[in-house]
Amino acid sequence: MKKIFLMLLGLVAANAFAVTPADPTNLTWYDCGNESGDSYLTFTLPTVDVNGNPLDIEMMGYRIYTDDDQIFTFNSAQYENVWGSTTDIYYYNWDSGSELQSNGVYFYRTNADGFERFFNTRIGVQVFYLNDNFGIGGVSNIVYTYLDNPVADVPRPKNPTPDYWEEWGTVMEEFMFAPAKDRAGKLVADDYTIDKYYNGEPYTILDNDKVTYSIYTDDDQLFVFDPSEYSEFTEPQTEIPYGFNSMNIEPTTVHFNDRPATTVETGRFFNWRIGIQFHYTVDGVKNSSDIIYLEVFPKLNEATDVTSTSFVADWTSPENNVQQAGFQGYDLYVINKATNDTIAITDIPALTYYDNELGRDMPLPGRTYLVEGLTPGATYEYYVVARHTFGVTKAIASDPKEITLPGEQTHLRGDVNHDHDVTIADVSALIDYLLDSENSDACTICADTNLDTEVTIADVSALIDYLLNGAW
Repeated sequence: MKKIFLMLLGLVAANAFAVTPADPTNLTWYDCGNESGDSYLTFTLPTVDVNGNPLDIEMMGYRIYTDDDQIFTFNSAQYENVWGSTTDIYYYNWDSGSELQSNGVYFYRTNADGFERFFNTRIGVQVFYLNDNFGIGGVSNIVYTYLDNPVADVPRPKNPTPDYWEEWGTVMEEFMFAPAKDRAGKLVADDYTIDKYYNGEPYTILDNDKVTYSIYTDDDQLFVFDPSEYSEFTEPQTEIPYGFNSMNIEPTTVHFNDRPATTVETGRFFNWRIGIQFHYTVDGVKNSSDIIYLEVFPKLNEATDVTSTSFVADWTSPENNVQQAGFQGYDLYVINKATNDTIAITDIPALTYYDNELGRDMPLPGRTYLVEGLTPGATYEYYVVARHTFGVTKAIASDPKEITLPGEQTHLRGDVNHDHDVTIADVSALIDYLLDSENSDACTICADTNLDTEVTIADVSALIDYLLNGAW
């Protein structure tokens, strides 16, 4: 819908300085055949452009192509988070619980009787990156996987299990994980079940020498083992052979030296979760498990209900942490960036729910807290700490966020989202207001950018003209 507004305004011209994203990787096609359910394509979207510069996920999207570069059209009849029909899937359609995700697309019964197959030989993904006018800027190559792709003939490792993350002060941290094994201790593919083991039915046992693994952080960011930190390598590595054993890397444990993570310090290399993915390679063809994550630190969400003197802090915390017996509660720290004055709100209890099976209250993995008494117009840094006592007390902190409060009785023309700056984000806020004014927190005085006492589509045009020209 936002794109339609911009198209009406004729503002989707190409950007002369378009960012070209790197190509997608790890394409895998699963066809449900005549089974009930969905076929699906999975892939890994890039986190950097072709020059290695990091990408902003909110400016990225993808398209699906079939056979002879035929672009696939998504429509609202089959995809609930699509309005009308489109070939472009933007970041705001990505939903882990829907058919359109950041790492895959579901297609309903593509090979069932009565359903026409929509491609015959290959299916692919192309990544695009928006320019400052919300138009399509740079695009990646179209990367395909084929129906006769030999990956289908290579066993897929059964998903591993991330066990836990251990802190050893600021000297060393370690991530422990377990590959999937059968009862005899042998690595297995995803056709293994415990019933097959006990009933003597065939399943695939993997050759240890063909197994590797990769580490991922946060939003599927691939971790690179750099020789400057891992002297056992002479070149940067993203895959480690299973069973590799050195001072820093053991068969089921990776050590991260001199990377302080528990405290809020520069140097943390992930913000809230770390993951593991196993690979199996035969004759140069690789098949991979899912990336399975372990959430470690609390994760701050965007602040809500922002006023000139208050805001609501919103966070989630790893469920495996809050449900351990040693969980003590949260501390919230809010620091005025100008004065360094700190508000410390300690001993915030977890919210709970009643578990009928256990017959007692259980903590929820997240909560909100209203922070009041702040200075209008000030910028604050804030973070949350989850406290645990397992023999010793640990304070596990989130990464910090910043928020600038609106000043009292100040209305900056075009500052629709109240952040005291006029940027492309205000265009998005203004369009959100025009689409659903009742559920918008937009500053309506600021939104009247053409000063005609009304907030209409003409104000979007005036605001973008200002951003392009630097003057009203």
